[in-house]
Amino acid sequence: MEYEDLRIIETPSLVRDYTLEKLRNAISTGLYPPGARLVERELCEAMGVSRTSVREALRQLQSENLVEVSKRRNISVAVITAKDAEDIYLIREMLETMAIRRFVALASADEVKLLVKIQKTIAKTAAKGETRQLAAMAGDFYNTILEGARSRVISEVARPLLARVNYLRAMSMSEPGRMEGGLSEWDAMVEAVAAGDGDKAAHAMAQHLRNSRAAIVARLEADENRAEKVAS
Repeated sequence: MEYEDLRIIETPSLVRDYTLEKLRNAISTGLYPPGARLVERELCEAMGVSRTSVREALRQLQSENLVEVSKRRNISVAVITAKDAEDIYLIREMLETMAIRRFVALASADEVKLLVKIQKTIAKTAAKGETRQLAAMAGDFYNTILEGARSRVISEVARPLLARVNYLRAMSMSEPGRMEGGLSEWDAMVEAVAAGDGDKAAHAMAQHLRNSRAAIVARLEADENRAEKVAS
C-alpha cells in the first residue's frame, strides 16, 4: 500500500465507512507503523475527505486499540509490546481453533473452495517475496474462516485482534525461516479442512499460532531490549 492509495476517488454516501476502512488498512499494512503520528489535517489532504470523517474514523480506531491519544491529544498508531502480543496470540488460539472447527462443520462448499484458493494465492505471493502483501492475504485467510464459522460473537471478538497483529505478521514473516514455516502450517490447515477433519484442523491452527507467537514475541522482546540499552 502506498500513500496515494489513501485517496478516496468517489464520494459515496458512506464515505465515513470508506475512510475508516482505508485508515485501518493503512495501519495494518504498515503504511503507518506503530508509533507513527497521525495528523488530522494531513489525513484529510491525503484522502480527500472532511475532517469530520477522519475524526470519526480515528475515534473508531481508538476503540479498536489501533490508535492512541496522548495527554496532549496527539494521535499515533498504537504500539504493541511483547506482552501484548503474547496475550493477543493466546486469545487468538482459543478463538480461532474453535472457529476452524466450526468452519469444518458449517462452511459451504464454496467457502471451502475460497479458503483453498486464498492459500494457493498466498503460496504464489510468497514465492515472489512480497511480505507485506502476503500479510494482508493471511488476514483474508483468517477472516474467511471466521465468516464460515457462523458465530457472530467469535467474529466480533477475533476480528479486532486480527487487525492489531496484521503489521506484526509482516514483521514475523521477515524472520529467517518463518515464511516457509507459515506456508507449511497453512497447508496443513487447508488439507485438514478439505478432508473434513475438524480436530486435525484445530490442531494445525493451534500449532501455527503458537509458532507465530514465539516468533513475534521474540522479535518484540529483542527490539525492546535494544531500546532500553539505547535509553540507558
